[in-house]
Formats: sequence, C-alpha cells, structure tokens
Amino acid sequence: MSGNLFTLTELVLDEAGPPRYEQLARYIERAILDGRLAPGDKLPTVRRLAADLGLSATTINSAFDMLTERRLIRPEVGRGTFVNERPREAGVDPGLRFPRSLGGTLGGTGRVPWRRRALMSVGARLRAAYPESTDCSTGRPDPNLLPLRAIQRAWAAAIESASARDLQYAGPEAVPALAARLVSLLETDEVPARQEDLIIGSSAQQFLVLCLQIVAGLWGADKTIVAVEEPGYPTIFDTFERAGAKLLGMAVDESGATPESLDAALKAGAKAVLFTPRAHNPTGASWSKERRAALANVLSDHRDVIAIEDDQFAGVCNTRPGSLLSDIRVESRTIYVRSFSKSIGPDLRIAVAVARSQLRELLAEAKSFADGWTSRLLQRTLAGVLADEEMYADLDRARDAYRERRENAADEVNAILAPHGGGTWCGPDGLNLWVHLPPGVDARDAVERAAAEGVRVAEGEPFYLRPGHSGVVRLNAGSVPVESAVKAARALAESALKCGWRRPGPIHV
Repeated sequence: MSGNLFTLTELVLDEAGPPRYEQLARYIERAILDGRLAPGDKLPTVRRLAADLGLSATTINSAFDMLTERRLIRPEVGRGTFVNERPREAGVDPGLRFPRSLGGTLGGTGRVPWRRRALMSVGARLRAAYPESTDCSTGRPDPNLLPLRAIQRAWAAAIESASARDLQYAGPEAVPALAARLVSLLETDEVPARQEDLIIGSSAQQFLVLCLQIVAGLWGADKTIVAVEEPGYPTIFDTFERAGAKLLGMAVDESGATPESLDAALKAGAKAVLFTPRAHNPTGASWSKERRAALANVLSDHRDVIAIEDDQFAGVCNTRPGSLLSDIRVESRTIYVRSFSKSIGPDLRIAVAVARSQLRELLAEAKSFADGWTSRLLQRTLAGVLADEEMYADLDRARDAYRERRENAADEVNAILAPHGGGTWCGPDGLNLWVHLPPGVDARDAVERAAAEGVRVAEGEPFYLRPGHSGVVRLNAGSVPVESAVKAARALAESALKCGWRRPGPIHV
C-alpha cells in the first residue's frame, strides 16, 4: 500500500469530535471495508504516518492497537503491519451491527470511553509480550499491605451474628454499628459528619455516577458540565463523558486543584466540581488547609455549584486537610465520598458519602433507583474491621511503606532524568509518581522500552481530557516492594534516555 493514502484531504480531523486516534482508526477501517486496502497490504510505519499527518507516535500506535484488537490488521515483528483477511462471524444477523461501546446510545450525547480502553489495550499487549515484567501500570494497592486478617475476623463475626432479618431488603442508610464507627473515623480526619448525613454505597465510582445524575436532574442534560482536575483519573473522565457530561479541566499543582483554574471553569459554566483532596491520581498532590479555604472562597461566589470530594486514599494518607463540609458557606452543596478500596480492600465494595439534608435526600433517592442498598453483611464486616485495633497497626505499616516506596523511586528517577530535563515530584500521599520525560522523548517509546527492560508503566496521555500529552508517564511505585519500586524507576528512567532526541528543560509537578 502506498503511504500517500493517509495524506489525502479526505482525512480531516475534527478537533471537537472523538479522540484523534479513534478518527484515524475509523479512516483506516473504512479504507479496508471499501477495498482501498486489501488483505495483505502493508501499512506505512508509525514514524511515516506521524510525519505525514502531524500526529504523535502515541496517537498512531493507539489507532493501530484499536484495529489490531478488532482483527483488522496484524503486526509482524521485524516486518511491519499488514491488513488481515476479514473474519466471518457466525450466528450474527447481517442486519444487526453491534456498537463497540454503549457510549452515546442514551440520548446520543455520550462519548466512547477511549482512555480506559487505551490503557487496557496497551497494558494487555505489553503483558503478553513481556509476561515476566513487573506491573507498575495500574492504580492498584499492594495486596500484601491490606488488612486481610482483620477482614477475616470481622467477616466471621458478621456471619455468626447475622439474623434472618439481616437478609431482607433495605435502604441506603448505614447500619447502626457502622454509622457510629464512621462518624468517629471521619471526625479524626476533620470531616464533620452526623449519622443522619451518611449514605452507604457500593463504591466511590457509584457515588460519583449518582452525583452526576443529581447534577443532570437539577440543571438538565445540556448543562451537565463538570470541572475536573487535569491530569486526573481516566476512568471517571470516561464514565462522565460516556454518560453525556461535558468536562472542563482545572490545573493541578503540589496542593491540588488551583483556585484560579477552578474560578475559570465555573465562569465557563461548570455546575459541579470533582476534587481529590488527598493522594491525587496521578500526581500524589494533597490539599493544604490553606488550599481548601481558597477553593471554598471561590465556590462561595458561585452559589449554584455542587462540590464533590473523592477521598479515595483515606486511611493510609499522611495529610489531613479536612473537608469543604466544615465551611458553612458551601457545606449544603458539598458531597464528601470516602472509599476503603486502597486501605482495606477493593473487593469489600463499600464507600460512604456524607451530605447535608436536601442534597443527602437526592443522593439517597438516586441510590435507591440504582441498586437499592449495599449489603448489610458487608457493612457489619466493615464495622468490625474499623473496630479492630490491630487493623490500625496494619494501616500504619502500609502508610509508611507507600511513602518509602514513592520517595526512593522518585530519588532514582530524578538522579537519572533531572540532568536531561526530566524528573518527578514526590507527593505526600498515594501510590504514584508522575514522571515527566526529557523533552523530545515520547511516552509510547519509553513505555515500550521499559517493558522490555522488565517494568510496565502507564502512558500519561489518557490522564488528560484531550490527547496530545506524550511526555509523561505514571509509575505506581506503591504496588511493589521498595526494592522493586527502585528497580522499576531505574528501568523507566534509563529506557527514557534511550529514546530519541533530548534537550534540557523544566521539570513540572
């Protein structure tokens, strides 16, 4: 196949449309379906397409990954990438065409969840190609630091004390034993809560989706605009956009979202704001109390905005910035969400939300239409875990281990990359290091080389609202022992120095 197919004027990228890699993949797919590309044709190289189209290698590779996943093309090591024979699908009505994603099918406004798909596609490919490599690419905690024994004791006690009535239908309120424990725990973290403020959910993500429903119900689907931290959590970006929300980015520094970018997003029409008060993913930033107060000052000037706090690393954090619930000006329109996945265990499937009066009622109603209630057996188990004094020693050990891993890995990255204009900043909380590669180094190349050297990390582009950020990588240093974290940091940094052209430049948080 000639390389000029992709330089024709028919390929016009819509900046307001789907991600660029998806538009490119669709263009190539159409060329295959209409016969311009025949089985066995060789596609241009990534380097050639990137030069012809003015796109990053990350964008081209993501398009190729999507087409490979759909079995339209096949990469052959050392030879190139070729068009496949079109597979025949048995048992499918030719008049029925299933979408690759349900995004956009409700009201026609949702977008395809490209970020999570891109991360999972690259992760699966690298895992298959380098099965012995250490996985530092996900946002998962180290399972060896979770309080398994405390959970086992609490689960046994919850089962033993359960009655037949505990198996009946229920509502979204917390069981009394858990409610009392949660109020005390939240008070320790300077989050003012009463038992009547609590709602129990199955995950933080469930609560965030329910919050989005409230925003849409209050202002209408066309005004469901949410301000989010950028970079930020890819899965929730995809989740919100898939539901039809429009997202506006807020800049992040070492203390989290900046007041100036919050104000700009609210003036641009955002009706809700999603904050990560501690252990921001991917940078590790946490609020100071001064930053929390500054954000509250901005929100107080925009009285029709809901603030959502996703305290996803609570329990193993080093900081205690408190909550906007403590500010009388904004407490009535603040929803605080605390999950226990990182500290106690993702499979426990419990989170708590705190909201005042009317907003709590709206959230309770949304929960009742979602799945009704969260298992009371699991609630009793969590109550037992929170009452277990040995568990808090486990959390202290986990907190110290995560800090040691982050700090040692950051030192290793900076020792190698700082002289070349790259590096990382080690935040006070969380699992991750947000690594800025030396100028001119493409994250896709660095990730590929690092996997070959024994460590899998995540490209930074999916952590943004729009593609085009090819110079950053997320390294989960907390998911592995400290020796492995340092080794992973060294492999990533040394791999980056083997990639392409570099010149000195600034290091950003």
